[in-house]
Amino acid sequence: MRGSVDWQWRAALVAASCLSVAFACKDSQRTAPVGVAAPAEPVNYAPGVIVVLGSSTAAGTGPSRPENAWVWLYTAYLKRQFPKFALTNLAVGGYTTYQMQPSDYVPPANRPAPDPQHNVTKALSLNPDALIINMPSNDQAGGYSLAEQLANYDRVTKLATEHGSLVWVTTSQPRDFASAADRAGLAATKDALKQKYGQRTLDFRSQFADSDGKIKAMYNAGDGVHLNDAAHALLVQRVIDAKIPQATLAAP
Repeated sequence: MRGSVDWQWRAALVAASCLSVAFACKDSQRTAPVGVAAPAEPVNYAPGVIVVLGSSTAAGTGPSRPENAWVWLYTAYLKRQFPKFALTNLAVGGYTTYQMQPSDYVPPANRPAPDPQHNVTKALSLNPDALIINMPSNDQAGGYSLAEQLANYDRVTKLATEHGSLVWVTTSQPRDFASAADRAGLAATKDALKQKYGQRTLDFRSQFADSDGKIKAMYNAGDGVHLNDAAHALLVQRVIDAKIPQATLAAP
């Protein structure tokens, strides 16, 4: 009789254990996050400073709301992965490579003066580890030659390098200019910047321009000038892929 009771007790214990395991597995399946990818890299708590110089794209124009613009998206990424990195955005809509020139620079006639609150002088006063320049198309709209644009980039990047800051330059972006020559000018600017700055160039044009140099419909914010939410989601990925914080932390 005792043997029978022992056998029944053992069988009940095994059944309870199996049931417990089954519920645990089911609960685990129910509570496990769905569609959440593991972070691509561990959180890094080293400090750093990044400053953005630019015009309307960097200032948040184009997406349906500013937080969908690439600078805001990149700031959110930094808060997750590099929480002690600070990003300051000095971009102003309508600006060109002239407004970002150092404060003591005297521009040629009929060219805008530097803006002391939004130029490279201001940026370097923040002691940045990295500088990102995003000037998509306003120089072309203003009729500025490629040579003067490149000279303006050179002046800013040289100062930043002498200061000890690493610099990334975004290319031009497509724009629905009526003139084919202006659209070709933006393509030429992209090529020149990529040749000049190499791996420190962020391509903000190739994927978004159609064969005529205009903005592809799927990326057009509707004004023929700015890129939409979908485009900015791709722009920020290019910035993330450049591994800017990692480069600054590895710099001597």
